[in-house]
Amino acid sequence: MVSDSHKKLTTLNSHVSLFCSGVQDYCEELRSIVTKQVSELTSIDQIASIVMSESRNVHQRFLIDYPTYYEVNSGAACLATVIAFYDVSKNESGMIEYCHTDNFEPHITIAPMMTARGIAQDIALDYLPKHFDAYKAIESVLDTYMVVINQNNKVGGTIDYHVISKSGAKQYVVDEKA
Repeated sequence: MVSDSHKKLTTLNSHVSLFCSGVQDYCEELRSIVTKQVSELTSIDQIASIVMSESRNVHQRFLIDYPTYYEVNSGAACLATVIAFYDVSKNESGMIEYCHTDNFEPHITIAPMMTARGIAQDIALDYLPKHFDAYKAIESVLDTYMVVINQNNKVGGTIDYHVISKSGAKQYVVDEKA
């Protein structure tokens, strides 16, 4: 998972990372609540349930605070959340996606896939499949991010990415200016 300099990406435990984008204050609230409930002993199924439940709670508070948000911002989301994981007990990796449009029901994907979120995601989704090198997977993703930055000045900042594998979650930070 890759994130820019807005705080969106959080390691929940040694094999799970949480990405949350949307209305920043509510993303921070969700991240804080979930982080406090997860430990090394929390299973991916439990984490999925926690994120679903707390997303619903945070979203309800958001709707109370901003009752006309979706009327004014159709197609926008208060919370767009993805969990990337490696389940040691099942020896499999995957991701879980959540969205307000279906009441934050978890959508689990175990099969390999490519996805992008946010501004200029269409550029990333067009570029990466054509230029992906399995032997240089991280470099391919970073190159894609740089292409997006060069084509859209609303994207940029420090790049924070997590690689989740059997050996655990590793975090890397790259300054786009470096």
